Amino acid sequence: MAADPNHPDIEALGLLDNLPGRARQERAELIEWLLARGFDAEQIRSEFGPMLLPAHRVMGDDGTLVSQRQISESSGVSLELLQRLHRAVGLVRAEGPDARLLSRADAESVLAAAQLVDLGFGVEQVVLIVRLLMDGLTGAAVTMRQAAMRASLHPGATELELAQAIEALAQGGEPLLGPMVEPLLRLALRHSFETEAINAVERTAGTLPGAREVAAAFADLVGFTQLGEQIPPEELGLVAFRLADLAHEVVTSPVQFVKTIGDAVMLVCSDPLKLLLTVLDLVDAAAADDFPRLRVGLAFGRAINHAGDWYGSPVNLASRVTTVAPAGTVRVTEPARTAIGDPSGIEWSVAEARHLKGIRDEVLLYGALRRPA
Repeated sequence: MAADPNHPDIEALGLLDNLPGRARQERAELIEWLLARGFDAEQIRSEFGPMLLPAHRVMGDDGTLVSQRQISESSGVSLELLQRLHRAVGLVRAEGPDARLLSRADAESVLAAAQLVDLGFGVEQVVLIVRLLMDGLTGAAVTMRQAAMRASLHPGATELELAQAIEALAQGGEPLLGPMVEPLLRLALRHSFETEAINAVERTAGTLPGAREVAAAFADLVGFTQLGEQIPPEELGLVAFRLADLAHEVVTSPVQFVKTIGDAVMLVCSDPLKLLLTVLDLVDAAAADDFPRLRVGLAFGRAINHAGDWYGSPVNLASRVTTVAPAGTVRVTEPARTAIGDPSGIEWSVAEARHLKGIRDEVLLYGALRRPA
């Protein structure tokens, strides 16, 4: 039986205010269903999208609110560390440690990470690890949520139908989350071990790897700004995502895919020749895919890795070189050209001196091409 939006019990809750006609009827149906499943009026009122409440419960949120002090005392994690980890994952800042503002599921989400301190990890490193994990997982979570919404939507779907469909998807997907994320994190750790080997000097000094010689490259889409004026934002975003896909398809160890920056991707490698061959593959892949043309800048020098990103002169220089590289080409700085040498299969153009923004002296740039078979 359809819910009556004028039923005194539902009307008295004040959850139908400012909802006219069909929207009022649909919300009344949803509220009756939620109440019957154990959700209370305050939970419904505080949720921006009440149709997602059942899915939230599947993901561990039972509606219980706790304080940071409660979690600290029950877990044995110091209040100071708990508060820092909560800030790292973006949880709401409570008025004080005794304010019950956090769901139990949210408040306890950082407890496993806190145990890394007991293993000897520094607090600052643990906080950074948690923040980076949250940064990476947020994009994946948003994409999964959007995929679930698309899978549930159909013309004329009511709020109740969507709530039921999304809850069913959450119930099917929740058991897969741990088995999906854990092997990927192990994969990332194994690859980081390969690329961050500690050398003899560092072992003797007892310090972590510092600045080292690496090649850095940026590849960006030519005419991306103009393209944004011609196609809808959704299609423009797909073009940028496709560039990242192409880069992942051509990258193999020891080359690292570092990040996507708008319409560009960043790659690094301790072997400048391997990086050069990879970016040439990327330019060819874009051309074969009927994709907007790419331009690439590659530099070589000393840089440092911090939290998975790279900083230093070759990174800045490679970014500047990219801005002056002609469409469909790879431009290489002189130190990188020297480090690469003259391998078979590579042709070099005559050096060209260029003034680059933010660089005081002229920079010699070489064009790199694959020699025809």
